[in-house]
Amino acid sequence: MTRTILSRIAIMFAGVAMVAPAQAHYLWLEQGKPRAHLYFGEYEELLRERSPGRLDEMPAPEISSVDRTGKTAALGASREAGGFSFAMPPRGSGVVASETGYAVKDWTHAGIGVVKPMFYARLIGELPAGTQAAQPANAMPLDILPAGKAGEFRVMFRGAPLPAADLRIIASNSWTREATTDREGVVRFAFPWRGQYILHVIHLERTPGTFGGTAYEAVRHRATATMTIPTGPRTESPATWQASQPH
Repeated sequence: MTRTILSRIAIMFAGVAMVAPAQAHYLWLEQGKPRAHLYFGEYEELLRERSPGRLDEMPAPEISSVDRTGKTAALGASREAGGFSFAMPPRGSGVVASETGYAVKDWTHAGIGVVKPMFYARLIGELPAGTQAAQPANAMPLDILPAGKAGEFRVMFRGAPLPAADLRIIASNSWTREATTDREGVVRFAFPWRGQYILHVIHLERTPGTFGGTAYEAVRHRATATMTIPTGPRTESPATWQASQPH
C-alpha cells in the first residue's frame, strides 16, 4: 500500500471522527440536590458539553413539569457553564425537556442526509426494579415511558406505539445494551446494578420542510429517559464489567 493511499485513509477516518460527535450527542436530565440539571453530550462517554462551546448549540431548551394527565408547567431553568439547572417540581410530577430550535444539519456524508434535529428528555425518577411502574402521560413527539411492568418501557411517537425502534440502555459506568421494540412499542431490560440509567432512542421522520430558511429532507427525533434503580448490587467499575465480557 503506498504512502498516498495511507494518507487518504487517514484523512477519511479523521473526517468520520469529526462528524461522529454531532451525530451522537443528545440531551438528558439528572435529578440533583438542591437543583436538577439538563445536560448535552454523551452519557456513556462521560461527556457533558460546556459553554462557551457546543452547549451553545442548544438555543433555548424548554423544561417543564408534567403530571399523569400530561398537563405541563414551565420550570424556571438557568443556563450554566455545564448545562441547565432548575428546581425539581413537587413529588409526583415528572420532568420533560425539549429543544426544537436546533439548526438544520447536513449529515449527508454520514449517511443521514439533511435533517432537522429535535431533542427530547424525560426524568422518570426512582423506579423500583421489582414493582410495577405507573405510566405517566405521553408529553413529547418522541417519548419513552414505563410500560406497567418491571423492566418494561414503551416508545411512543406522536401518541402511538413505535415498533421496530432500537432502544439503548446506558448505566453510569458506561455499560450499554440495545433492544428493539415489539409491535406494541415495548422493550424489556434488566438492571444489573442499582443507580442511574439512561434510555436512548432515535427516530427518523421522513417529512421534508424548512427551518430558519434552510430546507431539510427529514426530521431526526432523539429522546432519552432517566431513571434511578434504588436496589441491587453496587455498580461495577468499567474495568470490572468489561473484563467479564466474552472475547
